Amino acid sequence: MKNRTINLGVVAEIAHALRELNESVVFVGGAVVSVYADDTAADEVRPTQDVDLTLTIVDIDQHRLDKRLAELGFHPDLHGHAICSYRYKDIAVDIMAATDTMRGPTNRWYQVGFESIQKIEVQDTPIQILPAPCYLATKFEAFNHRGQGDYRTSHDFEDIIYVIDNRTTIVEEVKNSDQSIQRFLKSEIQEVLNNKYADEILSAHIHPLIAEQRYPMLLDKLKRIAV
Repeated sequence: MKNRTINLGVVAEIAHALRELNESVVFVGGAVVSVYADDTAADEVRPTQDVDLTLTIVDIDQHRLDKRLAELGFHPDLHGHAICSYRYKDIAVDIMAATDTMRGPTNRWYQVGFESIQKIEVQDTPIQILPAPCYLATKFEAFNHRGQGDYRTSHDFEDIIYVIDNRTTIVEEVKNSDQSIQRFLKSEIQEVLNNKYADEILSAHIHPLIAEQRYPMLLDKLKRIAV
């Protein structure tokens, strides 16, 4: 079974398990990266170990939220990597707030993206996702916090390249996105292009069998976004 099918199957299971809370969450992590691809020649995605959600709930406190999550089968993961880590059955789920809370800061681009949430269906299950440019911004922000500057081994940067490479309308979408997102993406992508190892960095995230065909198209998109 393809990783895309496996990842989206897990997303659908979590969305269904959330019941009424599913209407108040946005799926933001690597598990949904494949929904942004519309190129029929899209490469396979990596398998993900967890599902990232961001809550848009503003009228419920953390205690009440945790109580409801427990009723639905979501419990704090004592062995998780962060205070936002939960488990549903054998699935790791990160449930993060849309804004900074007492539990810690959040990704600054979530709130911007919530102004234009997109509703889609995954395996006949409705979910909400961020617009593609905002998704890229959240991934660059995550890379800057945990990527240690290593573009070649970062899963966040891998997801960024996957979306840009496999979404045919991404350049136009970025050009029409929020001004702050445009500026941020231009700056981040220009930094990649200016890196003396840029060719090696980008090639590391393209399958060798299609690199000769895909690399020039990817580079063109990146340059057009960075202009």
